[in-house]
Amino acid sequence: MSSFQVIPNNEHFLKRARNIRNELLNRTDRYLLSDYPISIEQQMEIKIYRQDLRNFINENQERILNGDKLDFPTQPTFINLNIIY
Repeated sequence: MSSFQVIPNNEHFLKRARNIRNELLNRTDRYLLSDYPISIEQQMEIKIYRQDLRNFINENQERILNGDKLDFPTQPTFINLNIIY
């Protein structure tokens, strides 16, 4: 018996996209701490970016399942999340 799980209908593309999205969200958590040294405007940019990340999967689910290469939302210019996807 095989030790791997078969994921039907290209669901692995969706799972990978969710994992990347979740990692990007995790790496932006610190910017929302009340004592993190960024401006209110930058904090608002982070909030918008995080919402864009949350919306990304739902808005592109069909294209992700088709295996299309999509760019995740652009991160604010004042951060570098150092993630390769």
